[in-house]
Amino acid sequence: KYFFLFCMSFAIAALITPYAAKTARRLKIVDRPDGRLKKHKKAVPYLGGAALYMAFIAALVFGKVFFSGGIKGIIGIGIGGTMIFALGLADDIKRLKIMTKLIVQILAAAVLIVCNVKIRFLPWEWLNNAVNMLWVVGVNNSFNLVDIMDGLAAGIALIAAAAFFIIGVQTNMLFSPMAAICLAGATAGFLVYNYPPAVIFMGDAGSLFLGFMLSALAMGDRYTETNVLAVISPLLILGVPVFETFFVMWIRYRDGKKILWGSPDHFPLRLLKIGLSRGRVLAVAYSSGAVLSVLAWTAIRISPSASIAVYTLTALVMLFFAHLLGKIRI
Repeated sequence: KYFFLFCMSFAIAALITPYAAKTARRLKIVDRPDGRLKKHKKAVPYLGGAALYMAFIAALVFGKVFFSGGIKGIIGIGIGGTMIFALGLADDIKRLKIMTKLIVQILAAAVLIVCNVKIRFLPWEWLNNAVNMLWVVGVNNSFNLVDIMDGLAAGIALIAAAAFFIIGVQTNMLFSPMAAICLAGATAGFLVYNYPPAVIFMGDAGSLFLGFMLSALAMGDRYTETNVLAVISPLLILGVPVFETFFVMWIRYRDGKKILWGSPDHFPLRLLKIGLSRGRVLAVAYSSGAVLSVLAWTAIRISPSASIAVYTLTALVMLFFAHLLGKIRI
């Protein structure tokens, strides 16, 4: 059933994406180059996020109805995901204020909490809820931030969704392996058109939606019966966007720039600066995501002390690379 749902969501996304591109061009919902952050040669249509959203929702609802007998268990991510998709779509059409976007993201996170999709590893419920809010909003914006190059955000999301699916099936402790495989299929179908040179962008509708879904998929009471620290594993699976977020914030703070103001400080752009091709930059990002996912898979199967060593060593390696990347002049 999982293979069927992957193929279904892949096919829907692959079929819908070209029509989304045509619609975006007709409605003039396009991303125009500005010579600063947006250096593509011509205007590229948005609305790739619409194809992602429709493929995911259609496959997931079909899977839940025909394989599980109803849509129970996906109402929270369905409502919250629709709110985030609508927010991103509105931002693609007409730029919204940061506070407006933040409020909607918090409300979508609240929907997950109300529907009992949340992390519960802390002793106080209010603190669990606060961590859930911070997690959802943070991952939302990390994927929005990492969507800086053709194929980057989609490829990273595909790897992360596959990792959540594999771990979810093996441990039966994640929120929904079915949702993970549907998201992986939809992202793969979209990536066919988004891989360089991209013929369509996912826009905020896609990047925010992917971030929201992956943040929800990561939620669970625990990841293993033997290692309580395995709850940290999602930070590794989503390590590339998390690294990008903190790296950009640090660079902007170091250089006296506004943290929330767009600037070409992203790590993929720095790798381009030292001479790597776009294909090699994507290879670095994809392989990093895959290695981090393997480390996360390993960390849930070893003792707490060994997992601490894995997390610590990974953090030190990330800090080392952040130091090297920070020396590259942009």
